[in-house]
Amino acid sequence: MSQIMNQEKVNELVDRFYDRLMKDDYYITMFKARNVDIELLKNRQRIFINRLVSEETSNEHENQVKDRHPFQIAPDRAEMWFNNLKETMDEMELNSAVKGRLIEKIELLLIRLLNKN
Repeated sequence: MSQIMNQEKVNELVDRFYDRLMKDDYYITMFKARNVDIELLKNRQRIFINRLVSEETSNEHENQVKDRHPFQIAPDRAEMWFNNLKETMDEMELNSAVKGRLIEKIELLLIRLLNKN
């Protein structure tokens, strides 16, 4: 399948999303406690989201998510993260097909991540 979201839009989504997260005390504290380099994280997200919207979801994507998240993810926190991402997409007024595809793929990955035990 051809790419359905250009890199410029992916970059905008990631930047807006992390701007949103960095206003939330939970994420500010979590990123600081884990000594997260936000710019590195944003770059990884850009690559990851670009792959999600331009390729079929594969076990490689799932393994990548699991490798990057060796810690236990609480379902309520995953839902909070996902809701922030969806709200960011809503603000950008993305094409509904693009938004739907991305939401579907990320939701599937989150379900698998939460059930990784």
